[in-house]
Amino acid sequence: MKIAPHHVPGTPEHKFSQMLRPDQVYQPRHAWPSDCTVQWGHGIVPATPFFEAFVPGTFIRGEGATIADAETRAFEKYEGEKLCGHQWGRQRPGGLLYTNGAGWCRKCGGFRSEMFRPIVTLGHHRKPLRLMELHHLESVESDHEMNARMDAKYPDRKADRASYARLLRIRLNLYGVADQS
Repeated sequence: MKIAPHHVPGTPEHKFSQMLRPDQVYQPRHAWPSDCTVQWGHGIVPATPFFEAFVPGTFIRGEGATIADAETRAFEKYEGEKLCGHQWGRQRPGGLLYTNGAGWCRKCGGFRSEMFRPIVTLGHHRKPLRLMELHHLESVESDHEMNARMDAKYPDRKADRASYARLLRIRLNLYGVADQS
């Protein structure tokens, strides 16, 4: 198990996090997998203690009266998901239909981020760039230090980032930028 850097004393993330909101000292108590990253804290409104586990491909959150209770609830969800004979669908239980590829188990409510291929609306890219997309394209094309950090941190996503930047450049050349005024 990896602990999120904003909980690890001595890291720049921890120093910044401490300036925003002092961290409650906590040591996870359950046997999370080695490739799992965990974090904890108190929600903003309401200030409910929570514990979050980022297991590859999914995200598990527990809430409770204390952070320890929240971790126990999250670990129970994790253990329960391992025993479920999942039936995956795009519909969030009692909620929206996800078209981005995420899937929800109809039995246990488990979540997976890349369960399906995303549903693409034909022609969705035939429109001018929004200002946010223009800024993103500019940073991808000019901030070589950021690109190197992203490539090092997420090497399996390098081709996806390049493909997205190419699509943005084509849209900019063909359709320009949307009037944001």
